[in-house]
Amino acid sequence: MMRSIRRYVGRSQLLDRAMTHIAKYGPLWLFLVMGVVAVQGGKQELVAVLLALLAATLTRGLNELIGRLYFRTRPFVAEGFKPLLEHRPSASFPSNHSACGFALAVSVWWLVPIVGAVMLIMAGILALSRVYVGLHYPSDVTLGAMLGASVALLLTKAIFP
Repeated sequence: MMRSIRRYVGRSQLLDRAMTHIAKYGPLWLFLVMGVVAVQGGKQELVAVLLALLAATLTRGLNELIGRLYFRTRPFVAEGFKPLLEHRPSASFPSNHSACGFALAVSVWWLVPIVGAVMLIMAGILALSRVYVGLHYPSDVTLGAMLGASVALLLTKAIFP
């Protein structure tokens, strides 16, 4: 699966640059969307943003714990290639970017579905970009996304039974 995603690396400078930008700055774009929602929206939108921040924080902590219990070498280290985005050879599993991106998106989606749907697409592209640039395996981003979405759903159900 990883080879099928990474086979396009180097074929298009535009695609390589776009995916590198998304892999590095994708979380900031998600926060930008949430900032606009918080400022332009009403009470429900503000609650959605606060819920998303809490879900992402919990997800990040859980992700760090899992990464310490199960260390997986990053693909560029294990397979000996230079990634498109410089990164230290830390744990690859699960992907923090993917987990937190989906925690943010699912939380917002629950209370502001249209914006949340856009954020889910953005989180999906972010996860794909992390594989494309060589920082994660597909299973790292898939399980990260599942973890982030699960935390967001459980937290939402706990707060809004």
